[in-house]
Amino acid sequence: MQQSNQLKIILVTALIIALTFLGILLFKTKGILHNATAVSQAKKTKVTIMTSDVVEDQSWGSLAYKGKLKIEDQFPVSAELFSEIQTENQMKETVATAITKGSKVIIGHGREFSDVFTKMAPEHPDVHFVTIHGTSKHSNQAVYTFNQQKIEYAAALAAVLKTKSNKVALIDAYNVRKELGGFEKGLSHYKPEVTFYYRTVNSRDDGEKAVELMKELTDKGVDVIFSKGNAYNRDIIDYAKEKNVLVIGYLDDQAYMGEKQVLTSVLNDVSQAYVAIMKDFFSKDGIPSGTVMLNEQDGVYKLAPFGPMYTEEEKQYIRSEINKINRSDLSFEQ
Repeated sequence: MQQSNQLKIILVTALIIALTFLGILLFKTKGILHNATAVSQAKKTKVTIMTSDVVEDQSWGSLAYKGKLKIEDQFPVSAELFSEIQTENQMKETVATAITKGSKVIIGHGREFSDVFTKMAPEHPDVHFVTIHGTSKHSNQAVYTFNQQKIEYAAALAAVLKTKSNKVALIDAYNVRKELGGFEKGLSHYKPEVTFYYRTVNSRDDGEKAVELMKELTDKGVDVIFSKGNAYNRDIIDYAKEKNVLVIGYLDDQAYMGEKQVLTSVLNDVSQAYVAIMKDFFSKDGIPSGTVMLNEQDGVYKLAPFGPMYTEEEKQYIRSEINKINRSDLSFEQ
Protein backbone atom coordinates (compact mmCIF):
# COMPACT_ATOMS: atom_id res chain seq x y z
CA MET A 1 0.00 0.00 0.00
CA GLN A 2 2.82 2.36 0.93
CA GLN A 3 4.61 1.53 -2.35
CA SER A 4 1.43 2.35 -4.31
CA ASN A 5 1.15 5.77 -2.62
CA GLN A 6 4.77 6.53 -3.40
CA LEU A 7 4.17 5.65 -7.06
CA LYS A 8 1.18 7.99 -7.21
CA ILE A 9 3.23 10.82 -5.67
CA ILE A 10 5.98 10.27 -8.25
CA LEU A 11 3.47 10.27 -11.15
CA VAL A 12 1.75 13.45 -9.90
CA THR A 13 5.11 15.17 -9.41
CA ALA A 14 6.24 14.16 -12.90
CA LEU A 15 2.96 15.43 -14.36
CA ILE A 16 3.32 18.78 -12.57
CA ILE A 17 6.90 19.14 -13.81
CA ALA A 18 5.85 18.24 -17.37
CA LEU A 19 2.97 20.73 -17.33
CA THR A 20 5.23 23.43 -15.91
CA PHE A 21 7.83 22.78 -18.59
CA LEU A 22 5.13 22.83 -21.28
CA GLY A 23 3.77 26.12 -19.93
CA ILE A 24 7.22 27.71 -19.97
CA LEU A 25 7.80 26.42 -23.50
CA LEU A 26 4.46 27.83 -24.75
CA PHE A 27 5.14 31.17 -23.06
CA LYS A 28 8.55 31.48 -24.65
CA THR A 29 7.23 30.35 -28.05
CA LYS A 30 4.47 32.96 -27.87
CA GLY A 31 7.06 35.59 -27.01
CA ILE A 32 9.27 34.54 -29.91
CA LEU A 33 6.33 34.61 -32.34
CA HIS A 34 5.22 37.98 -31.02
CA ASN A 35 8.71 39.39 -31.39
CA ALA A 36 9.03 37.89 -34.87
CA THR A 37 5.72 39.46 -35.88
CA ALA A 38 6.79 42.80 -34.41
CA VAL A 39 10.08 42.66 -36.28
CA SER A 40 8.26 41.66 -39.48
CA GLN A 41 5.82 44.56 -39.12
CA ALA A 42 8.66 46.94 -38.34
CA LYS A 43 10.37 45.96 -41.59
CA LYS A 44 7.25 46.65 -43.66
CA THR A 45 6.93 50.00 -45.39
CA LYS A 46 3.91 51.93 -44.21
CA VAL A 47 1.56 53.13 -46.94
CA THR A 48 -1.52 55.33 -46.57
CA ILE A 49 -4.35 55.30 -49.13
CA MET A 50 -7.05 57.97 -49.22
CA THR A 51 -10.31 57.93 -51.17
CA SER A 52 -13.11 60.48 -51.23
CA ASP A 53 -15.60 57.72 -51.95
CA VAL A 54 -17.29 55.05 -49.85
CA VAL A 55 -15.86 51.54 -49.94
CA GLU A 56 -18.65 49.30 -51.19
CA ASP A 57 -19.44 47.16 -54.23
CA GLN A 58 -19.36 48.99 -57.58
CA SER A 59 -17.87 52.09 -55.96
CA TRP A 60 -14.72 53.95 -56.96
CA GLY A 61 -13.58 53.50 -53.37
CA SER A 62 -13.78 49.71 -53.66
CA LEU A 63 -10.96 49.87 -56.21
CA ALA A 64 -8.75 51.58 -53.62
CA TYR A 65 -9.51 48.70 -51.25
CA LYS A 66 -8.59 46.16 -53.95
CA GLY A 67 -5.35 48.06 -54.51
CA LYS A 68 -4.61 47.90 -50.78
CA LEU A 69 -5.09 44.12 -50.74
CA LYS A 70 -2.91 43.61 -53.80
CA ILE A 71 0.09 45.58 -52.57
CA GLU A 72 -0.07 43.96 -49.11
CA ASP A 73 -0.10 40.56 -50.79
CA GLN A 74 2.73 41.28 -53.24
CA PHE A 75 5.05 43.64 -51.36
CA PRO A 76 6.48 44.07 -47.83
CA VAL A 77 4.07 46.87 -46.98
CA SER A 78 1.46 47.63 -44.36
CA ALA A 79 -1.30 49.76 -45.90
CA GLU A 80 -4.02 51.75 -44.18
CA LEU A 81 -7.08 52.96 -46.09
CA PHE A 82 -9.09 56.08 -45.22
CA SER A 83 -12.42 56.51 -47.00
CA GLU A 84 -14.81 59.45 -47.47
CA ILE A 85 -11.96 61.98 -47.21
CA GLN A 86 -13.63 64.80 -49.12
CA THR A 87 -12.74 68.25 -47.79
CA GLU A 88 -9.36 69.96 -47.89
CA ASN A 89 -9.18 69.93 -44.09
CA GLN A 90 -9.91 66.19 -43.98
CA MET A 91 -7.20 65.58 -46.55
CA LYS A 92 -4.63 67.64 -44.64
CA GLU A 93 -5.51 65.98 -41.32
CA THR A 94 -5.26 62.51 -42.85
CA VAL A 95 -1.87 63.31 -44.38
CA ALA A 96 -0.64 64.62 -41.02
CA THR A 97 -1.86 61.46 -39.27
CA ALA A 98 -0.21 59.26 -41.89
CA ILE A 99 3.14 61.00 -41.53
CA THR A 100 2.95 60.77 -37.74
CA LYS A 101 2.46 57.02 -38.11
CA GLY A 102 5.51 56.79 -40.35
CA SER A 103 3.97 56.41 -43.81
CA LYS A 104 6.54 56.65 -46.59
CA VAL A 105 4.01 56.61 -49.44
CA ILE A 106 0.67 58.45 -49.43
CA ILE A 107 -1.68 57.61 -52.30
CA GLY A 108 -4.68 59.72 -53.24
CA HIS A 109 -7.27 57.63 -55.07
CA GLY A 110 -8.30 60.26 -57.60
CA ARG A 111 -7.35 63.62 -59.11
CA GLU A 112 -9.18 65.46 -56.31
CA PHE A 113 -6.15 64.95 -54.02
CA SER A 114 -3.66 66.64 -56.36
CA ASP A 115 -3.99 70.22 -55.08
CA VAL A 116 -3.60 69.30 -51.40
CA PHE A 117 -0.65 67.01 -52.18
CA THR A 118 0.99 69.83 -54.15
CA LYS A 119 0.68 72.11 -51.11
CA MET A 120 1.99 69.55 -48.61
CA ALA A 121 4.70 67.72 -50.58
CA PRO A 122 7.41 70.42 -50.07
CA GLU A 123 6.88 70.22 -46.30
CA HIS A 124 7.63 66.47 -46.26
CA PRO A 125 10.44 65.78 -48.77
CA ASP A 126 11.02 62.23 -47.47
CA VAL A 127 7.45 61.15 -48.23
CA HIS A 128 6.16 60.19 -51.69
CA PHE A 129 2.81 61.76 -52.60
CA VAL A 130 1.06 59.88 -55.41
CA THR A 131 -2.35 60.32 -57.04
CA ILE A 132 -4.27 58.09 -59.40
CA HIS A 133 -4.81 60.59 -62.26
CA GLY A 134 -4.44 64.32 -61.60
CA THR A 135 -1.41 66.61 -61.62
CA SER A 136 1.94 66.89 -59.85
CA LYS A 137 4.59 69.56 -59.38
CA HIS A 138 7.30 68.53 -56.92
CA SER A 139 10.10 65.96 -57.00
CA ASN A 140 8.42 63.81 -54.32
CA GLN A 141 5.08 63.94 -56.10
CA ALA A 142 3.83 61.64 -58.88
CA VAL A 143 0.74 60.84 -60.90
CA TYR A 144 -0.03 57.32 -62.12
CA THR A 145 -2.55 57.40 -64.90
CA PHE A 146 -3.46 55.67 -68.13
CA ASN A 147 -4.55 56.76 -71.56
CA GLN A 148 -7.10 54.19 -72.58
CA GLN A 149 -7.67 55.75 -76.00
CA LYS A 150 -6.80 52.55 -77.85
CA ILE A 151 -9.49 50.56 -76.09
CA GLU A 152 -11.95 53.44 -76.46
CA TYR A 153 -11.42 53.38 -80.24
CA ALA A 154 -12.68 49.79 -80.16
CA ALA A 155 -15.57 50.78 -77.87
CA ALA A 156 -16.52 53.43 -80.42
CA LEU A 157 -16.61 50.80 -83.16
CA ALA A 158 -18.88 48.67 -80.96
CA ALA A 159 -21.18 51.68 -80.62
CA VAL A 160 -21.39 52.62 -84.32
CA LEU A 161 -22.25 49.04 -85.26
CA LYS A 162 -25.40 49.25 -83.13
CA THR A 163 -26.64 52.85 -83.32
CA LYS A 164 -29.71 53.29 -85.50
CA SER A 165 -30.20 57.00 -84.91
CA ASN A 166 -26.52 57.87 -85.49
CA LYS A 167 -26.61 59.74 -82.19
CA VAL A 168 -24.14 58.54 -79.56
CA ALA A 169 -23.24 60.04 -76.17
CA LEU A 170 -20.65 59.77 -73.43
CA ILE A 171 -21.68 60.51 -69.84
CA ASP A 172 -18.48 61.20 -67.91
CA ALA A 173 -17.84 61.55 -64.18
CA TYR A 174 -15.67 64.65 -64.72
CA ASN A 175 -14.86 66.74 -67.76
CA VAL A 176 -11.71 65.25 -69.27
CA ARG A 177 -12.78 65.55 -72.88
CA LYS A 178 -9.61 67.41 -73.92
CA GLU A 179 -7.37 64.83 -72.24
CA LEU A 180 -9.05 61.58 -73.27
CA GLY A 181 -10.86 61.77 -76.57
CA GLY A 182 -10.42 58.21 -77.79
CA PHE A 183 -14.12 57.38 -77.94
CA GLU A 184 -15.01 60.56 -79.82
CA LYS A 185 -12.15 60.09 -82.31
CA GLY A 186 -13.16 56.48 -82.85
CA LEU A 187 -16.74 57.49 -83.65
CA SER A 188 -15.53 60.06 -86.17
CA HIS A 189 -13.21 57.52 -87.80
CA TYR A 190 -15.67 54.66 -88.14
CA LYS A 191 -18.83 56.66 -88.85
CA PRO A 192 -18.30 60.39 -89.54
CA GLU A 193 -22.04 61.01 -89.80
CA VAL A 194 -22.58 60.18 -86.13
CA THR A 195 -23.52 63.11 -83.88
CA PHE A 196 -21.61 62.96 -80.61
CA TYR A 197 -22.85 64.35 -77.28
CA TYR A 198 -20.65 64.80 -74.21
CA ARG A 199 -22.08 65.34 -70.71
CA THR A 200 -20.51 65.34 -67.23
CA VAL A 201 -22.05 64.46 -63.88
CA ASN A 202 -19.24 66.03 -61.78
CA SER A 203 -19.49 63.04 -59.47
CA ARG A 204 -18.78 59.33 -59.68
CA ASP A 205 -21.88 58.37 -57.73
CA ASP A 206 -24.72 60.82 -58.43
CA GLY A 207 -27.25 58.53 -60.08
CA GLU A 208 -30.01 61.12 -60.03
CA LYS A 209 -27.93 63.64 -62.00
CA ALA A 210 -26.74 60.94 -64.40
CA VAL A 211 -30.30 59.88 -65.20
CA GLU A 212 -31.32 63.54 -65.73
CA LEU A 213 -28.56 63.85 -68.32
CA MET A 214 -29.55 60.55 -69.88
CA LYS A 215 -33.19 61.68 -70.19
CA GLU A 216 -32.04 64.83 -71.97
CA LEU A 217 -29.94 62.75 -74.36
CA THR A 218 -32.60 60.14 -75.13
CA ASP A 219 -35.06 62.96 -75.79
CA LYS A 220 -32.62 64.10 -78.49
CA GLY A 221 -32.69 60.63 -80.02
CA VAL A 222 -29.46 59.20 -78.59
CA ASP A 223 -29.65 55.40 -78.63
CA VAL A 224 -26.13 54.38 -77.50
CA ILE A 225 -24.48 55.78 -74.36
CA PHE A 226 -20.98 55.14 -73.04
CA SER A 227 -21.40 55.62 -69.29
CA LYS A 228 -18.04 56.23 -67.56
CA GLY A 229 -19.29 56.30 -64.01
CA ASN A 230 -19.04 54.10 -60.96
CA ALA A 231 -22.09 53.74 -58.76
CA TYR A 232 -24.24 55.77 -61.15
CA ASN A 233 -23.79 53.24 -63.95
CA ARG A 234 -26.41 51.03 -62.32
CA ASP A 235 -28.94 53.88 -62.56
CA ILE A 236 -27.98 54.47 -66.19
CA ILE A 237 -28.45 50.81 -67.12
CA ASP A 238 -31.76 50.56 -65.24
CA TYR A 239 -33.04 53.60 -67.14
CA ALA A 240 -31.74 52.13 -70.39
CA LYS A 241 -33.96 49.09 -69.83
CA GLU A 242 -37.00 51.35 -69.66
CA LYS A 243 -36.09 53.29 -72.81
CA ASN A 244 -34.60 50.39 -74.79
CA VAL A 245 -31.31 52.26 -75.09
CA LEU A 246 -27.93 50.53 -75.41
CA VAL A 247 -25.05 51.15 -73.01
CA ILE A 248 -21.30 50.61 -72.92
CA GLY A 249 -20.32 49.90 -69.32
CA TYR A 250 -17.24 50.91 -67.41
CA LEU A 251 -14.73 49.61 -64.83
CA ASP A 252 -16.01 46.03 -64.70
CA ASP A 253 -18.08 43.80 -66.97
CA GLN A 254 -21.54 45.26 -66.35
CA ALA A 255 -23.51 42.88 -68.58
CA TYR A 256 -24.98 41.28 -65.45
CA MET A 257 -26.94 44.50 -64.84
CA GLY A 258 -28.66 44.29 -68.20
CA GLU A 259 -27.60 41.65 -70.70
CA LYS A 260 -29.86 43.02 -73.44
CA GLN A 261 -28.72 46.63 -72.87
CA VAL A 262 -24.96 46.36 -72.36
CA LEU A 263 -22.98 46.13 -75.60
CA THR A 264 -19.63 45.66 -73.85
CA SER A 265 -17.67 47.38 -71.07
CA VAL A 266 -14.36 49.21 -70.94
CA LEU A 267 -12.69 47.37 -68.08
CA ASN A 268 -10.48 49.36 -65.74
CA ASP A 269 -8.51 47.42 -63.14
CA VAL A 270 -7.34 50.52 -61.28
CA SER A 271 -5.95 48.32 -58.51
CA GLN A 272 -3.13 47.40 -60.90
CA ALA A 273 -1.95 51.01 -60.71
CA TYR A 274 -1.14 50.38 -57.03
CA VAL A 275 1.00 47.41 -58.04
CA ALA A 276 2.86 49.65 -60.50
CA ILE A 277 3.43 52.28 -57.80
CA MET A 278 4.95 49.79 -55.38
CA LYS A 279 7.04 48.13 -58.10
CA ASP A 280 8.60 51.50 -58.72
CA PHE A 281 8.99 52.26 -55.01
CA PHE A 282 11.00 49.07 -54.44
CA SER A 283 12.99 49.45 -57.67
CA LYS A 284 16.50 50.82 -57.88
CA ASP A 285 15.34 54.25 -59.06
CA GLY A 286 12.23 54.49 -56.88
CA ILE A 287 9.02 56.36 -57.67
CA PRO A 288 9.71 58.91 -60.41
CA SER A 289 8.42 62.45 -60.23
CA GLY A 290 5.85 63.70 -62.72
CA THR A 291 3.41 61.57 -64.69
CA VAL A 292 3.72 57.81 -65.15
CA MET A 293 1.60 56.60 -68.07
CA LEU A 294 0.41 53.02 -67.65
CA ASN A 295 -0.78 50.84 -70.55
CA GLU A 296 -2.32 47.46 -71.38
CA GLN A 297 0.91 45.70 -70.31
CA ASP A 298 0.27 47.01 -66.79
CA GLY A 299 -3.14 45.31 -66.85
CA VAL A 300 -5.13 48.48 -66.19
CA TYR A 301 -7.67 48.16 -69.02
CA LYS A 302 -9.24 45.93 -71.69
CA LEU A 303 -12.60 45.36 -73.41
CA ALA A 304 -15.21 43.00 -71.91
CA PRO A 305 -16.94 40.27 -73.98
CA PHE A 306 -19.55 41.51 -76.43
CA GLY A 307 -23.28 41.18 -75.81
CA PRO A 308 -25.72 38.84 -77.59
CA MET A 309 -26.80 41.61 -79.98
CA TYR A 310 -23.60 41.14 -82.01
CA THR A 311 -23.19 38.54 -84.74
CA GLU A 312 -20.05 36.43 -84.89
CA GLU A 313 -18.97 38.38 -87.98
CA GLU A 314 -19.29 41.68 -86.08
CA LYS A 315 -17.31 40.31 -83.16
CA GLN A 316 -14.55 39.12 -85.47
CA TYR A 317 -14.48 42.49 -87.18
CA ILE A 318 -14.06 44.35 -83.87
CA ARG A 319 -11.31 41.96 -82.78
CA SER A 320 -9.46 42.43 -86.06
CA GLU A 321 -9.66 46.20 -85.63
CA ILE A 322 -8.36 45.90 -82.06
CA ASN A 323 -5.36 43.97 -83.40
CA LYS A 324 -4.71 46.72 -85.96
CA ILE A 325 -5.01 49.38 -83.24
CA ASN A 326 -2.56 47.55 -80.98
CA ARG A 327 -0.11 47.25 -83.88
CA SER A 328 -0.55 50.98 -84.55
CA ASP A 329 -1.73 50.19 -88.07
CA LEU A 330 -4.61 52.64 -87.63
CA SER A 331 -4.42 56.35 -86.91
CA PHE A 332 -7.34 58.17 -85.30
CA GLU A 333 -5.80 61.61 -85.15
CA GLN A 334 -7.88 64.29 -86.83
